[in-house]
Amino acid sequence: MSLLDLSDIPKERASFLTSEQLTGHFFAISTNEKERAENFQIIMDKARDFGVSDEVYQHYQEQAPIWKAPELWVKPKPFGKKVKLAEFPLSCLPEMLSEYLEAVANYVQVFPEMAALPLLSVLSLCAQGKAIIKHPGNDHTEPLNLYTMTIAAPGERKTGSFKEFMRPVKEYQDYYNEANKYRVNEYKATKNFLESQKLTYMKGKNANLEKVKEISRQLADLEPVHELRLNVSDATPEALAWEMYLQGGKIGVLGDEGAIFDVLSGLYSGGATNLNIFLEAYDGSDYSIIRRTKENIDLKNPLLTMGLMVQPELFTQAMNNQAFSGRGFIHRFLFSFPDSKAGYQNFRSKSIPIKLQEKYNTLVKRLLIMPVSSNPPIILSDNDATNLLNDYHNHLQEAMRTGGIFEDLKEWASKQFARCMKISGILHLCEHEPNELLSGQTALNGISIAMWTENHALKALSSEMLDTTEKDANYVLERIKTADKLELSKREILRLCRKFNAGEIAEPLGLLEDMGYIRYIQPPSGTKGRPSENYKINPLVYE
Repeated sequence: MSLLDLSDIPKERASFLTSEQLTGHFFAISTNEKERAENFQIIMDKARDFGVSDEVYQHYQEQAPIWKAPELWVKPKPFGKKVKLAEFPLSCLPEMLSEYLEAVANYVQVFPEMAALPLLSVLSLCAQGKAIIKHPGNDHTEPLNLYTMTIAAPGERKTGSFKEFMRPVKEYQDYYNEANKYRVNEYKATKNFLESQKLTYMKGKNANLEKVKEISRQLADLEPVHELRLNVSDATPEALAWEMYLQGGKIGVLGDEGAIFDVLSGLYSGGATNLNIFLEAYDGSDYSIIRRTKENIDLKNPLLTMGLMVQPELFTQAMNNQAFSGRGFIHRFLFSFPDSKAGYQNFRSKSIPIKLQEKYNTLVKRLLIMPVSSNPPIILSDNDATNLLNDYHNHLQEAMRTGGIFEDLKEWASKQFARCMKISGILHLCEHEPNELLSGQTALNGISIAMWTENHALKALSSEMLDTTEKDANYVLERIKTADKLELSKREILRLCRKFNAGEIAEPLGLLEDMGYIRYIQPPSGTKGRPSENYKINPLVYE
């Protein structure tokens, strides 16, 4: 029996349309709405194969009331492609660092993914300026500094792991400043005295050009001695550049507050944004600021490490700010989206073993005391490392081609090999001297960590992070699914989604309806009073 007009449909398609699957009997095999929906999806999948899905869908919608079948459902439109995030490869760190990262994560009660990039950023802070690593295929070199960003909600204990990793850095800084307090004060006093004398001989009756020249020479010969400051968390671009100048061109911006986002978006500069220092100090490009009333800032080979821990909302705001996300700045970062452990944390946690803490402290101190030079030693690769790095380079090139995972993210992917080299160089310095060859194993470890960050970058830079409405709709859907019901009132949905009020939830519900996840149930005609707002739930959401 023909169910559709077959006059203009090829015979092979007509055979499908006249099959038993296109009768109401197919629906009669189950009274379960979910099974009915699954059966209809099978039909639609077959119809799509034959190129007649529109005709079949229309026919069934017309026939459903006759068969006294419920409204028919098909698979809803998917949200932005969800990216599967792998666990951090702990075994790719040097054994001691792997054990220490795991111990810190257990102590703070977070997953290792929460602590991984903060640890790498601290190691980067300690290693930058101590060596550079040579590209195995050409003469290009990379400094050993990283920009990292860990994105996690409030209450996820972002601060805990960061403090543990920074503890020996702060202790070293405090010890250095205490030991050099006299020299710092002596330098300040001498410099202030000479500058005062210079002003005296430049003015009035005491003006003396020869004295001014002599004092200028003394000031030029005066060896600067400043307090050691390894890290800042909140500074304007000019203030950061000045602090870098005082610190020999090397410093870090590491923290969990995200205050730097306000700086980058121009909060303290009337909306004007100056990313120059953050762009140039990523790869050691010279940077200068000419100041009218103060000493000029002239940075040779400046290096900056950034290790940020921010909330998703703040990150989304930053990504929607062209001043922040423009000029390739955001594409310099490694990203991590750790899973939440909130709700599964124990009352007691395991302390970090003292011997393990001591080993980590020793490593940090060894890296910090390594000399910084205008001509740092170069890390070269052995044959195994060269071959492995070549393979990873080719992997990235292929991923940026049409159809590759980075087809739409070439700007980030094009910088990934350099980041891989940086990671490999940092891991190398943790176990070896700069003049030793980068081994195949260390290169493989660096590659593995770099590959772990790839899917996190896909998540960070995809529309999933940028579309707030879609994000809210997905949240509402996940809450609806917890009810495990095929019909819910709006009041019940609001009870499940306490972060929204009745007005705020309208847009996410509308999107879910447009995408086929839910249907609004029109109240019967003649209903008195204010009818209840009810929604049918697509049974296929429970697959």
